[in-house]
Amino acid sequence: MTRILAASAAVLAIASTGAAADTKLTYGSWLPPTHVVVEKGLQPFFDRVAADSNGSLTWELFSGGSMGGPKESLQIVKDGLVDSSLLVDVYYKSELPVAVTMSDLFMLVDDQIAWGAALTETQLLDCPQCEAEFKKHDLKPLAFYSGGDYHLMCTEEVHTLDQVKDKKVRASTRNGALSEHWGAVPVSITTAEMYEAMQRGQADCTIGAYAWLNSYGLKDLVTSIVETPIGGIFSALVMYTTEDRWADLSDEERTILLKEMPQLVADINFSYYEEGLEAAQQAKADGIEFYAMGDDMKASFDEFLKGEIGYSEEKAREAGVDDPSAIVDALMKNVEKWKGIMAEIGMDRQKYAEKLWSEIYSKL
Repeated sequence: MTRILAASAAVLAIASTGAAADTKLTYGSWLPPTHVVVEKGLQPFFDRVAADSNGSLTWELFSGGSMGGPKESLQIVKDGLVDSSLLVDVYYKSELPVAVTMSDLFMLVDDQIAWGAALTETQLLDCPQCEAEFKKHDLKPLAFYSGGDYHLMCTEEVHTLDQVKDKKVRASTRNGALSEHWGAVPVSITTAEMYEAMQRGQADCTIGAYAWLNSYGLKDLVTSIVETPIGGIFSALVMYTTEDRWADLSDEERTILLKEMPQLVADINFSYYEEGLEAAQQAKADGIEFYAMGDDMKASFDEFLKGEIGYSEEKAREAGVDDPSAIVDALMKNVEKWKGIMAEIGMDRQKYAEKLWSEIYSKL
């Protein structure tokens, strides 16, 4: 990340000295080693950190859930079993209600790259309640990522309200609420059970990422896809540690880690996008039909989205969050900011990483 380093001579001077003593950090991932987050994001990040420190600061990866699954990721870090892990806040609604206030807005996501950066900026710079919430758990958040946009994928042609009516749609949380709003029947089935359910007719459609066409084999069953985005996950915490472990690191080590965070975020966000794009292009080549959301369906979708901010704020108040409107306002302001940045730089991964540095990480 030469251009990011060039943006801060002081950081370059510190980082070039290397860490004072050998330090090994550990990461517990419940994702397999071939998953895009690990293969395209974390492993290159670990390699860069080792190179930047001349081998004195290294990471050991435990993948595939060997240290625990998504519901254990918070505790294994707090207990010191590993130094970092992947944390999805929806599994910790009672522990992290402030974070969930933002992640509950996932149905509004219409540009995963911009929303991912906006969430990172809000969490790390513009949300005192977020900082207090993580400190309460002795946690130091460092990097968040966004996954692929979600789409309606069905075993027969569906892109209008008449066509979706009474269809059984595999969906959860707000996707399920949207399905009901459309007159469909939401079906609560895990992604692991999704293929068999669609194969047997227990579900006619699913709402999910293009990448699922390959990773879950849905390309064998799906014949129709609505290419209009239907939200997407944008708030996964991919790098964090305890406040104590962060304090134990030297200034040089912390600097090395921080200056590599923008590329980590950029690599995961763009790799998700590229993985989905590649899967969609292959699906089109294989004869799967892609449709814009029908006018009536789009109007109904837009009507549904009008209530999402109110829903998020109401759930946050019920969870004891003070002034959730301030949190949501900060996020939405940053979303508009990053949409403007994306309009300026286009889909350029390196420029995106540089902006993450100049707008966020250089200010930490």
